[in-house]
Amino acid sequence: MTRHFTRRAVCAAAAATLALTAIAAPKAQAADAIKIGWPNITEQAMLGIMAALVIEKKLGLPVERFPNLGGTGIAQQAIISGAIDVLPDYTGDALANVLKKDPITDPKKAYEVVRDAYKDQYKITWLAPTSFNNTYALALKADKAKELNIKTISDLAPEAPKWTLGSSVEFAARPLDGYPGMSKHYGFKFGSIKPMEIGLMYTAADSGSVDVIVAFATDARIGKVGLAVLDDDKLFFPAYNAAITVRDDVLAKHPEIGPAIEAVTNSLDTETQIRLNGQADIDGIDIEKVAEAYLKEKGFIPQ
Repeated sequence: MTRHFTRRAVCAAAAATLALTAIAAPKAQAADAIKIGWPNITEQAMLGIMAALVIEKKLGLPVERFPNLGGTGIAQQAIISGAIDVLPDYTGDALANVLKKDPITDPKKAYEVVRDAYKDQYKITWLAPTSFNNTYALALKADKAKELNIKTISDLAPEAPKWTLGSSVEFAARPLDGYPGMSKHYGFKFGSIKPMEIGLMYTAADSGSVDVIVAFATDARIGKVGLAVLDDDKLFFPAYNAAITVRDDVLAKHPEIGPAIEAVTNSLDTETQIRLNGQADIDGIDIEKVAEAYLKEKGFIPQ
């Protein structure tokens, strides 16, 4: 496959290199600390913070945090390179971004593929996945969907050439599970696409500056803004179950990490995760406070 390197791609690669260098630098200073990182995305940040709190407050192990690692791709390269030890990830992201495999819609199959490939290729363990599936979801204002009788993604075909799609920057460019793959799979394109920060998508949909957005299934702002989520009737979007990934050498030294974290992720169903995301994204509560309150409420860390 021929790759075309744009200015944006070159800048992104440079940023990724700088980010990984910055992460790797403190290694000698904190050799015993377990290094936990996450991208600047609410849900992944919350999962990363939960993992850090469990390891630190329940297991009593030293932790070093690396928040806001840009996009998912940068964070994935950080754990693969060994710059960090622990990362919350999604099966669909790993399939498309890292393994370059076609999307898999079955959650169990998607998890098994990434679990086995990461173990073999990178010596990284995928702990048990969450039951919630934070897949991409096309959504538009519910009143407009009702007026035009749009219930599925296929129903967008007559309107899409006249409409604007709002999406994350990553989705706009990702060839397999992003806009290029989606438009090919469904056989239509939008008149224009506006890549933007995730939080701005919901504001844009609410104000009418975009017609449809690529939302996330567990985002509480879907309900707040009054969006209708469309049925993925041709089964394009892959499974995006979350899981905490841990480098094998860390698990070999501290095997207790696995069961302690899996107890938490096993408790996170769709309804619970939407509620927690809403506390951060809608109510404006600090993500650390949301994560810590949940862990204490459930008895995963001491009061």
